[in-house]
Amino acid sequence: MREKEVAPAGLSRARLVSEALGLVQEEGVEALSMRGLAVRLNVKAASLYWHVRDRRELLELLAESILDGVPAARGTGWRASVLMTAAALQTTITSQRDAGRIVLEVPEAIKRNDTFGRMKNQLESAGLQPGEAEDVALMVMVHVISRPQDEHEPAKLEIGATASIAVDYGSRGVVLRHGSDMETLIRVPHDPAAASPAVVRGETVKVRRLRGVGHGEIELNPRHPWRFQIQGPTWNTLIDAGGLDVREIKLDSGAAKVECFLPRPRGVVPVIVSGGVVGVTLHRPPGVAVMADISAGAVRIKLDDFSAAVTSDLQWESPGASACTNRYELRISGGAVQVSLDEAATAMTVLDLEPGRQPSGEAASALEILLDGVESRVRSRG
Repeated sequence: MREKEVAPAGLSRARLVSEALGLVQEEGVEALSMRGLAVRLNVKAASLYWHVRDRRELLELLAESILDGVPAARGTGWRASVLMTAAALQTTITSQRDAGRIVLEVPEAIKRNDTFGRMKNQLESAGLQPGEAEDVALMVMVHVISRPQDEHEPAKLEIGATASIAVDYGSRGVVLRHGSDMETLIRVPHDPAAASPAVVRGETVKVRRLRGVGHGEIELNPRHPWRFQIQGPTWNTLIDAGGLDVREIKLDSGAAKVECFLPRPRGVVPVIVSGGVVGVTLHRPPGVAVMADISAGAVRIKLDDFSAAVTSDLQWESPGASACTNRYELRISGGAVQVSLDEAATAMTVLDLEPGRQPSGEAASALEILLDGVESRVRSRG
């Protein structure tokens, strides 16, 4: 008769979690697998399944361990307590590589954690109903957890410095538009189910939105001029640039279905459409001048009332464009397919950029703004 199998000696859930966090700290969460963890523990991969069902359950244990490491914090008053708890959570998240990604993979772990319970109680003490307190506590924690670990201080440039944004390979459903009352370079609504789709490096923003339905919006600070690059292959990109100072737009091969609402140009602004780009619609305000260089091999080109499949290089311009100092210069390479230009955009005011002039007052953090709303809600019931 076969003997009953027993769990390997020396292994426990606690040890698996500790070693898994060490593996992530050294190599990143992408390296975390049952096989890789088994190699690190010098056991067979099958041995791990005595303690965890699969990688998903392992991630749940990691998320719980990370959140359990947040120390209790209590300030004077509910607001100070919430901010101190958020700061303690941020310190814990930044101390472990990819901690935010791990927790957001299993967001249900957030509500099971004592830190969530403490923050919920603090908000209830402020006067919120239990359901409201739960929603706000979740918003606060997700906001802290989802901030990129290497970008806890928003990037700031001198007013008037040119910024760049690149919609990166594989992105789909990205919407770029001007924001208002912004101190930071960009503003991205947080999605509790995903990591931030944009990363800021100095004056450059990189967008990579690989998953999700519908559209993901990113607001751009209108106090900076902007260069745009759509780095194909990408799908369904909308650039609503009204109210922005646009310096360049470049669409690389592979970009598909791009719609762009242009502002009035300042100086000569190039718009470059490479071969292999498919489905570009450019809207400009009425009367804005455009000069176009179109290479042979471009297909289904429609510029205002002019349309053609281009068999040889040609030039086109809107009435009087060559005499205008403020105009768009459109360059369409051979192999570009279905590019259209019209005058359907609405003219919007572009902010005057005054280098050296900063907005008055200190920037309020997102958490401070959220807690202002809590106070306003409570006062309205008094």
